[in-house]
Amino acid sequence: MKQNIPYCKLFSILFFFIWLDFALGGGESSDKSTPASIGSYKTVKLSASPVSSAKYKKPAKGDPVDMAYQFFELNKSLFPFSNPRDELIPTYKAFDNISGVISFQQVYKGVPIHFSDITVRFTGNGELKIIEGEYHSDINLPASPSIDSASAVKIALQEAGPLPLPKAVCQSKPLIIPSSELFRYKENRLYLAWPVRVYPDSTEKAVIGYFSKYYRYYIDALDGSILQKGEDSDLKRESLKPTGLENK
Repeated sequence: MKQNIPYCKLFSILFFFIWLDFALGGGESSDKSTPASIGSYKTVKLSASPVSSAKYKKPAKGDPVDMAYQFFELNKSLFPFSNPRDELIPTYKAFDNISGVISFQQVYKGVPIHFSDITVRFTGNGELKIIEGEYHSDINLPASPSIDSASAVKIALQEAGPLPLPKAVCQSKPLIIPSSELFRYKENRLYLAWPVRVYPDSTEKAVIGYFSKYYRYYIDALDGSILQKGEDSDLKRESLKPTGLENK
């Protein structure tokens, strides 16, 4: 005669095997974290007013660029930089008797981040006044290109199609550029890219005061895809002629 196993005993056996499966490493992992996607980053807004706040340690007066570096180093706990001298390079400097300003571009593993800008302003007597800008942190992006500049030029020329006597210009190092600057607004990521210019006719003589048209390409330095393309132009300006008064 067939015996019926009580339901409570069946549930006990089932629970035992479920517990054993988890104990031996089966089932779903308890780690819910997901790896950061390629190109992901975070933005940290910078805003400080050393001239009006006593919470900041201030460097001694001296070279303005070095003063900015020293300020970040003295107040390391208040800023996201690991090494400001490696991560920030000065790109613009202007001073007069009233004020001064220095613009820094952020660098990630030796690669400049295009359109990044951190501004340091000074008073007329050389004191640090205001720091403002944005810093890109937690960047997940290879800094070494898989596609070299010669390959990027070839891709751009192929995309441009038949041209009379084209001339392609590409810088020696790639850059990092946010997707928003490539009109890829839905992505919110960074790209390692080669900027390439293709001039349709290399024999065309540039005329002062006129625009010289070229095709602009951003080539993904990791997979060779075309991230963005468009038309642009250079304005040929007349170079300044020596007047003989420069050193007088």
